[in-house]
Amino acid sequence: MRKFVSGMLMLAAGASWALSAAGQAATGSAGVAGPGRLIRPARLPYTAEFKTTRVQTLADGSTITRETTEVLARDSQGRTLNSSSSTTMGDEPKEYTNVNVQDPVAKTHTFWSVPGQRVTVSNPGDGGMTLPDCSASMQAQMARSQGGQAEKPKAEDLGKQTFQGIEARGHRTTWTYPPGLVGNTDLLVHSSEIWFSTTPGLEGINVRQVSDDPRSGKETRELVGFTQGEPDAALFQPPQDYVVQTQETHSEVRCP
Repeated sequence: MRKFVSGMLMLAAGASWALSAAGQAATGSAGVAGPGRLIRPARLPYTAEFKTTRVQTLADGSTITRETTEVLARDSQGRTLNSSSSTTMGDEPKEYTNVNVQDPVAKTHTFWSVPGQRVTVSNPGDGGMTLPDCSASMQAQMARSQGGQAEKPKAEDLGKQTFQGIEARGHRTTWTYPPGLVGNTDLLVHSSEIWFSTTPGLEGINVRQVSDDPRSGKETRELVGFTQGEPDAALFQPPQDYVVQTQETHSEVRCP
């Protein structure tokens, strides 16, 4: 069971890095930091802390709540870090952390997990470090997931708000499913709210996102801490006792 959980976390971390790296790349156009998280590159160095809360309501009215934490950082050299932590459920809960570091200067991607014993360093090559514009692909993917016969999505401009000192503009999209479209007996409404930073030098950072879907529950990802300036250099370094494994890769990073 523990091997299964650890394996799932590593797979999730790999997918998370591929998506978030697209949004954090120092050059290039808009990228993706997760499902629906379209972002532009941030140029100023920073460290950001996020908390994601997932609440699923069961048929009897009870709820299941899961929380994960995430740290995103970028230094003045363009290196980016994505560190995601979650706790397993059970009699002996354990915390697992997966760390991905992308270095556009050295053209390397470094990954390790805690607990663990190994750090993997790969060299994607020039093609792998120049990340594509995935915005159109992601929007098409989201549209397909909503079902072809749903009513036309309603888009709202939520104006501007400040999160941890960062000014951001928000948008909300609402999908409405008539009874019977996806097996639902009543009208089904799914909404997605997303806020992007408009602060100069930090444009495009996804500071808050809320997805509310009766089928899967409500997920809220929000910025809970932000520091502008050079991040702690130790964040980009794996534990000293880890075994380093180097591998050459030449595959191109593709849109999901």
